[in-house]
Amino acid sequence: MTAKVQTFSSHGDRTLLEYDPATADMEEVNRVIAEYEAKTGAQPFDMATGERIEKVTRDQNEVLMVHPVAGG
Repeated sequence: MTAKVQTFSSHGDRTLLEYDPATADMEEVNRVIAEYEAKTGAQPFDMATGERIEKVTRDQNEVLMVHPVAGG
């Protein structure tokens, strides 16, 4: 099974990261997400629950990085 971290912004959607949750180094996955968040201001949300997440776990198969909206 493949899990994805995708981005959503006014510039379009794209896949930031794909990984196998059974074998992935979750510290590395969370490092990539934290670096992207620091660089862009995008925040990670669990697509299954719609809730913002602090750390991605093996249970979260789809994460969406949502960029801030200008003026909002």
